[in-house]
Amino acid sequence: MNLKLLKIGLGAVFFLSLISLIAIIFLINPYNASVENLALFSGVLFLVLFSLFSWLGFYVRKRFITEDSFRRILKMAFRQGFLISVMPVVYLWLSHFNLLKVWTVIPVSLLILGIEYYFLVYYEHRNKITPE
Repeated sequence: MNLKLLKIGLGAVFFLSLISLIAIIFLINPYNASVENLALFSGVLFLVLFSLFSWLGFYVRKRFITEDSFRRILKMAFRQGFLISVMPVVYLWLSHFNLLKVWTVIPVSLLILGIEYYFLVYYEHRNKITPE
């Protein structure tokens, strides 16, 4: 996979899901929406955020931060884009069921930060043993 294909793919996913998100916002009333409509909204919101944060993470790392391999930067950007995108979707679902309180936000945030910390420690330990 090359950089041009990555930009085209993430851009296409971003713009198609953004158009879908705008259509959902204007066509579906959230007060009497079914669970299927909320799931559709959450899925499209996740795709918008995932493509946006993955592209931004990749671009910032590639341009300003590191000179690592293309594959390694791409894996980090996709993983962090996924984790950042999951948080608002989970918070929206918790809010929908009136479960969004401080004592539910903190454990969800700590869980997602713990997952990222696990991957950082795992890759650091693996690179000390066998460098890529």
